[in-house]
Amino acid sequence: MQSVKKIAFYAPIKPPDHPIPSGDRVIAGNLLKAFRLGGYKVLLASRYIAYSKRHAEDILSEKKQGALQETDALLDAFKQLPESEKPDLWVTYHPYCKAPDWIGSTVSQKLGIPYVNVEAAKTGQGGPDDFWRPWRLEAQKGIKQADLHIVLKPTDIVYLEDLLGHNAPLQALSPFLDLSSLQLPARDRHSITWQNHSPVIATTGMMRPGKKERNFLFIAETLEKMIDQDWNLLIIGGGPQEAEIRNAFSEIPQERIHWTGQVEHAEMAGLLQQADIFFWPGWNEPIGMVFLEAQSLGLPVIAFESMGVPLVVKDNETGLLAPEGDVSGLRENLSQLLGDRDKRKLMGAQARERVLKKHTLQAAAARLQELIEML
Repeated sequence: MQSVKKIAFYAPIKPPDHPIPSGDRVIAGNLLKAFRLGGYKVLLASRYIAYSKRHAEDILSEKKQGALQETDALLDAFKQLPESEKPDLWVTYHPYCKAPDWIGSTVSQKLGIPYVNVEAAKTGQGGPDDFWRPWRLEAQKGIKQADLHIVLKPTDIVYLEDLLGHNAPLQALSPFLDLSSLQLPARDRHSITWQNHSPVIATTGMMRPGKKERNFLFIAETLEKMIDQDWNLLIIGGGPQEAEIRNAFSEIPQERIHWTGQVEHAEMAGLLQQADIFFWPGWNEPIGMVFLEAQSLGLPVIAFESMGVPLVVKDNETGLLAPEGDVSGLRENLSQLLGDRDKRKLMGAQARERVLKKHTLQAAAARLQELIEML
């Protein structure tokens, strides 16, 4: 294969410039930056959203038809380009049952270029009736055509080896973040005055139904039995479930809680730097980019040892992890850090050092370049 210079990039769940924030959007955006840092010219090939919250058959048909129309339009557009401007490689980020990639698998085949998937996954959707099975089968058609799978977490390796066989073309990439996006703004923009000098626990997440709300409930359950200890709580974020989440914290004296409401991602660092501990349970969290962000600012982490959390939080080094669902374990670990300033400082320093060593944009760019040149 000729040397790759130009990459066509697509994220079927949502484009990396989508207005609604999410971990998926952050990862997609960081992938674009990493490819460009590696010297590649990257085209955001399509903004078509294949993602659906519901599994209805008519939605599947509608989404697939829209994707096929987008595919035809892209192929027509590529035909008009001179050979020197056509992509040498197609990369799709995060195809799975709720967001199949009907576009990249076809366009790459028609153009005769390699097709790469990043974080092709099987999520928890299904249950005994597995209503998402038709969607999953559609996603798997594309996944099976990929020339390379770049995987971010062990569960994806298990899934892909089961689907494709043990000789599947799998290569690992450590989760990473762009530290330049966390430049600290002036502290007084969101300066918070507490009534005491107790350690500050920070947490953040989109306040929406499902696993995000459940994680906030774990936090409330943990803290409402720790009223006799000294701490303040900074809750960053907002969303449609904010009223319900606020109610879950009603047993905690409200003078010990500061609610920021919805804030821009660029403002996160300025808020987090005012904390001493980062607490997000990470229940059912595939990766949790927020853990990397908090650790890059020198905060030790309290979380569950759930799914992808251990990929980015080193237990007893950069944070303390409790067994998944073990609220008493969260409480015990949090008590340790609240009562030991030196341990907080040490773990926070180790957390920042580990992020700088293993999880930066520069490290990812080098790894991606290595993988692409193998094709």
